[in-house]
This record gives sequence, structure tokens and C-alpha cells, in this order.
Amino acid sequence: MKKILLVISILLLPIALFSNDEKVYKVVIRKDWKPYYFINENGKPDGFAIELFDKVAKKTNIKYEYIIVDDFKQVMLLFKENKADILPNIGISPKREELFLFTQPTDSFFVNIYKNKSSKNISTLEDIKGKSLGLVVNNICGRLIDKNFYNRYFYDSYKDLIVALKNGEIDAFCYPKPLIEKQLDSDEDIVSLNKSLREIKRGIGISKQNFHLLPIFNDALTELKLTGELDELSNKWFNKHSYIELTKSETIFLVLSFLGISFTSLVVVFYFLSKKRWLITKDILEDEIRKKTNVLRIQNKRLKTIHKKLKEQSNKDALTKIYNRKFYNEKIKELLSLYNRYENTFSYLMFDIDDFKKINDIYGHIVGDKVLIELANIVSDDIRVTDYFFRVGGEEFVILLSDTTLEESKAVAEKIKNSISEKVKVIDSLIVTVSIGLTEVIKGDEEESIYKRADANLYKAKHTGKNRVVV
Repeated sequence: MKKILLVISILLLPIALFSNDEKVYKVVIRKDWKPYYFINENGKPDGFAIELFDKVAKKTNIKYEYIIVDDFKQVMLLFKENKADILPNIGISPKREELFLFTQPTDSFFVNIYKNKSSKNISTLEDIKGKSLGLVVNNICGRLIDKNFYNRYFYDSYKDLIVALKNGEIDAFCYPKPLIEKQLDSDEDIVSLNKSLREIKRGIGISKQNFHLLPIFNDALTELKLTGELDELSNKWFNKHSYIELTKSETIFLVLSFLGISFTSLVVVFYFLSKKRWLITKDILEDEIRKKTNVLRIQNKRLKTIHKKLKEQSNKDALTKIYNRKFYNEKIKELLSLYNRYENTFSYLMFDIDDFKKINDIYGHIVGDKVLIELANIVSDDIRVTDYFFRVGGEEFVILLSDTTLEESKAVAEKIKNSISEKVKVIDSLIVTVSIGLTEVIKGDEEESIYKRADANLYKAKHTGKNRVVV
């Protein structure tokens, strides 16, 4: 009898889930957070996130209503009290997974540091240490800027940051690029540093009790990407350039187009030069050549974009999205060359996951993959933008800490070890630890010698209790 009831329950579960189609989902948006959300002159919600979610909702046939709030604190409070179901656009981070399920990324933005154009003594984040740095309350910059190294001053809005910078109250400020770039287009006195602080991926946030929405939202987003509708929205609200999808057929098309246009151009030029028809003047001929040359220039630019995209993809690990073994082989040669020429020191940190085979055997490879992904995200948050993080084997990783002494890198290694054991929480009963081998570049080092030294230290860490750093 119990078995029959269990089978009936399993069969009725999908019906119970989809019976919620009549539910009116509560979608929370902020009143003024351009270009993602704002209230337009007609008094209606508008922006990139609003248009995108309207398309997703239409494709998934769900009913919804907007709840409009003033700030992000109110957003989080509604979700904690289970008074909201969906947030159309939010930064994806491990910390927020306590409240949200995230769809695949819908967009991303860069977080930048801005300064006065006249501030010649500020060109990198290191130059701001000890100086005053402006931040907005509850903004992503508050988590990215370490309060131990910078004098942080908080303001209510980005407009207050601009006024404070111009009045000399602060030396620089941090803010997401798309939320401020239109304001700064007309202000030539404020510029960003050459290198962005971080790229933040964003997606739709779903409360965990509405988990059944996740797969259908992902399907809708995939369709919007394939049809080009998502690119159109991005171009409209962020003024981005669309990139060519790197498929075999499109690559062949571009190459053949380039060859065809080149051949046509040569034929046209040869025709006009050889025939010398009296109706064809020099000006007409030059205009034709200019048009064909412009077409060739456009095709060449697209080919360069494809080449750049190919190179970026070839350097990343498919699972964790950090650098792979191939890029590691290139980067270690480069850093050793810089050290031999200019004595630019660096430290070499190697670690792997303790008893990873047991994790795969007990919990399965899906959980093992989740451990690798979450670990990579946590470590990426703990290191600087100038450091290089690689997956060089199954559960083996290497970090190259540029311009870092052995003593400084030991503190970094301890921080990484502790972060992993405290924050990697794929399963509550599973505690993930790592063993770390650490060394510093010395005279005469080659790729093999520094690798062997770090590997020997990792071996010692493994055989002296694990979950430790050996220098």
C-alpha cells in the first residue's frame, strides 16, 4: 500500500508544480537603478531588466506583478521574509545562493575605479592605497575594496561621489561602469583607470521555493540568445557592439566573403584600368576603390574579433572558467623571463583537494564538479586581479602571485586554505580541504625546477596531516 502511494505521489508531482501556472508571481524591482530598472515618464517600469523579463515571462506563460522598492536592502528583506518570488537582474555570487537560484548569465558589467583626469600620480589600484576612496552604501564595490588597505568613505549615490571627487573630498571612487558611463560621457574631467577591478556576471534571481521556474527560464533565455533578441536588448541599453558567434559555417562564410570581395575588387580595378573607357573619370575610379577598401576593412575587423574570441576560449578551463594548463605553460615562461631580465619576483602556489577521489566515489562526479566550480569561484574572489589562477590537472591548481615575496604569499596561502574549508558548502556534511605547496622564484629557475620545488612542498603537506601550507 505504501509503495502504491509513493508511486502516485511521484506521478502527481509535476501536475502539482505546473498547477501553479495560475499563480501571480511577485517580481521585485528598484525604483531608480538605470539602465536596469527605472520608472519612465509614463509612470511604468522600464529598463534592460524589465524588457528582458517581460520577454522571458511571455515565453514561459507566467503571470506576474511588479513590487517597486527604493533600494537593495528592501529587496533582500522581501526575499528573506518570503514575500517576493523573482528578481529580474542580480549579480551572481556564492554568498547570494543562500537566498536565490540563478539562471544562466543574461549580461555582465565591469566595476571600475574613477579619478580626476589631472591626477597623474594615480594609474593603478596600488596607487590609491593610503588615499581616500569613495563608495556607495550597499554597492558591490564595498565587497571588492579591502578596508584594511584603503581609506573608504561612503555616500548615498554616485552623484554624491562625483561631487565629492570634484570638491577634493576623495582621491578616487569605485562604481559599476554601465550605471555611470552615460553621466560621465559629458564630463571629460573624470576618467577610469586603464584596468577594471572585476567583471560581475548577472542573471535572474529566483526564490528557492519556486525552483521549478529555473529550467523553463533557462530555456527561454537560451532561445532569446539564439534568436539575437538578447543582443538587441544589450545594444539598446548598454550601447554594446554585438559579437559574431564563432561557428564553423560562419567562419567559412567570412573567409569566403573576404576572398570574394578581394577578387571582385581586383577585377573591377583591372577592368577600369585596362579598358579606360572615356566615361570613367579618375574620381569615379577612386570612389569605387575607396568603397571596396572600406568593405575589406570591415571584414578584416570582424576576422580580428573572431581571432581574439578564439584565443580567449582556448585559454580557459571549460568547467571552472579559470585559466587552463595551456595558458599556464605560456604564463610561467613569461614570468620567468621577466624575472631573469628585470628581477620581477613572484611566488608559486600549488594545491590540490584532499581526498578528492573519495568525494567522487561517495557523492558522485556531479558533486565533484560542483566542488571544483565553487572552489574556483571562492579562490578567484580571494586573489588580486594581477595574480593568475590555473587548473592544471583534475583537482590540481596553481596560482602565480606576481610581485609577491615568500612571506607575503604565505599569508595569501593561509587565507585561501581557510576560505576553502569554510565556504565550499556543496553538501552540508562535506568539508572540503586543500594541501598547499609554496615557493618563490630564485636565480636559475626554469619551468621544471620551480614546479618540482612547489610539488615537493605539496607532497610534504599531504603526508604531514593535509589541510596545511608547506613553504
